Amino acid sequence: MAVRNFDIDGREIIPPYGPTKGTIQALQMLRRTTPSRIDSDYLRVNKVAPGNEYKVVGALKFLGLIDDEGRPTESSRLLKTKGATYTLALQDIVRTAYAGVFRTLRHDELTRDGIYNYFVTDGGLGSEMATKATRFLLKLCRIAEIEIAPDQSPAPSSRRRKSRIQHINRRSHGESSTSQQYAPVESPGMPFVFALTPEMANMDIDQLTELFRKMRIAFEQSQNK
Repeated sequence: MAVRNFDIDGREIIPPYGPTKGTIQALQMLRRTTPSRIDSDYLRVNKVAPGNEYKVVGALKFLGLIDDEGRPTESSRLLKTKGATYTLALQDIVRTAYAGVFRTLRHDELTRDGIYNYFVTDGGLGSEMATKATRFLLKLCRIAEIEIAPDQSPAPSSRRRKSRIQHINRRSHGESSTSQQYAPVESPGMPFVFALTPEMANMDIDQLTELFRKMRIAFEQSQNK
């Protein structure tokens, strides 16, 4: 059984994992109206998240906007405010509902990957559900203007390989990285560009000298034909 967030009464609540669009529609609806009760039937009549109404109801409960009977809470009234008051109110609603996330993760850990990992490790969610729960929370954070740190992406292998080649060239020849990648050869006919390969980068100076000597001879012979 998954480890879940708890509300103030200690009851287990599964973090919302969709549908994101339908839940946002429900939040917007709470800004405009104050229904006496929000349940699947109410959402169905208002064409909110067709076929997934029960998930939206669960999300509203998780956020503390309706109680177990579907009645709007005092927190839901704060959604009717405007400007900075609304933003701060929504921030408080999100941070309170996801207290475990914001309490466990440092600011620099509050990334897409960090949140996903929290749902998997601390929340006990599976990969697919954790992905959806993460997407849902990130959307709420954007609306509430809660800052999310960027994920640290490793450099592509091709970029690392290119950097290694340039480093070898600079160390072996003392020339700039740009001049080592391409060696243009002027010709009265079609232009010819010589591309440096990883194999050549591993050659020592004597091997490179011999290679270029042979290329020069071959080029001169071709021009004399």
